[in-house]
Amino acid sequence: MNAFEIEIINRIREAITPFFDKILEFITILGEQTILILLLLVIYFIVSKREGQIIAFSVFTTLLLNNTIKICAQRVRPFNHPNRTFDASRMQTATGYSFPSGHTQNAAATYTAIGLSFKKSWLWIVVIILITLIGFSRIGLGVHYPSDVIVGAALGIGSAFLGRYLFEKTEKCFKKQTLLYGITALLFLPFVFIFLNKFIGNHEKFKDFFTSYAFFLGYLAAVILERKYVNFDCNSSLKIRLIRAAIALVIVIGIQFGLKSLLPDTIIFATIRYFLLAFITLGIYPLVAKKWLFSN
Repeated sequence: MNAFEIEIINRIREAITPFFDKILEFITILGEQTILILLLLVIYFIVSKREGQIIAFSVFTTLLLNNTIKICAQRVRPFNHPNRTFDASRMQTATGYSFPSGHTQNAAATYTAIGLSFKKSWLWIVVIILITLIGFSRIGLGVHYPSDVIVGAALGIGSAFLGRYLFEKTEKCFKKQTLLYGITALLFLPFVFIFLNKFIGNHEKFKDFFTSYAFFLGYLAAVILERKYVNFDCNSSLKIRLIRAAIALVIVIGIQFGLKSLLPDTIIFATIRYFLLAFITLGIYPLVAKKWLFSN
């Protein structure tokens, strides 16, 4: 399978011009963490906290699933294949193993979840185009096999539908919803211990799994904290909601890039950073600013 697919990528890369390569790099950015977090912040703090939580749960679940499968499958990247004849582009985004495509899966989960939230025909057209283009960009840049992209898209779309279904089944009882989050965390907990031995020694291939798990735990703690002590909604004035989102963005940038520059660039500190990113932005921040920005 690898030999057949690598030949497809060889031919695609041969046909791609430097200009088209730049277009593919721009498209692939639409499936990267920065854009997806920005979309989530806008929906969560401005449009609808409920829909933001549904999207977040779907995305966190797909992140954990993707990185678990990657480590179990351990498929070598196309640009490391012995039969490749091309030079890949934007290789700095190709962390970890190859199967399935994280960019494609995360984008498929996020954009499908957004489509399910707002149910507009034109939005579904945009969602389908984005998932297709992002998936192709990963093949065109030479960082994923076609099967990585196909499976990643299927898992991402499935995560969005399943995430919404489970959220809606439990949202009327916060204890049940907390239990849902807890069960999700427990399902992936064995892999923490399975991968831990290989994680020791700062093995970069395992970084994405541990940061994703910490990200989800931070989100879980934040949701419980916010629901118990704040429980805001998005019925405030547009000005207030815009300020909420702007400050949240500043917090995200401060934690993600500020702590990254201050702390050693190791997996353990990256794991701590991602936990704090979710916990502070979605939990501590609304609690501290409750009187000024989050009172209903």
